[in-house]
Amino acid sequence: MEKKDWENFKPLFQQAFTHSSFVNENKEKKISDYETLEFLGDSILGMYVCLYIYQNYPHYSEGEMSKLKQFMVQESTLAQLSEGIGLGKYLKLGKGTKQNSSILADVFESFIAALYLEKGAKTVELFLTSTLFTWIKGKEDQVWDYKTQLQEICQAKKDHLEYTVVKWRDKKENLFTVEARLGKLCVQGKGKSIKDAEQEAARCALEKIEKKDS
Repeated sequence: MEKKDWENFKPLFQQAFTHSSFVNENKEKKISDYETLEFLGDSILGMYVCLYIYQNYPHYSEGEMSKLKQFMVQESTLAQLSEGIGLGKYLKLGKGTKQNSSILADVFESFIAALYLEKGAKTVELFLTSTLFTWIKGKEDQVWDYKTQLQEICQAKKDHLEYTVVKWRDKKENLFTVEARLGKLCVQGKGKSIKDAEQEAARCALEKIEKKDS
């Protein structure tokens, strides 16, 4: 995207970068926020990601494809990409609203919708190929590395993450129990090693975060 003033963007692109807080503070301008574009962009992104996975990972099971898709479209991934290509600098926010990972992820989807409506499917495909589909190469193993996924989310949200062994290998189950704490969230995981228990705790934390965000 060329560097130019926000005011020179076409209406749909202006909308794609406009947060509801800015609309609420400027009601006299009769402008729209990006929420409906985000709704459309979410579906467009999902379709292209599913197609990409189906074509490039044909050996994956349905469950593995679902996990990879979830990893590719999660908030931390989209926020990282959005920040990396500079979408955040075009955002219009209300005075009391700060840019965060959730907003950056939202605007990635709203931008895709505007791109699709203004430029067409081929342009969206080229955009995703140069961003998301390039980014995922070499990161496939992270899909099952729950600790790395959780750490990336914590970094994006600026939350502190801590793992603590709360029960060493017990005689009954022969398992370790590890507690993961981030913000107000606290979960436990069990495993035959401390590393396995940490992975399970991270998996449980990701599951709770996903349910909270859905």
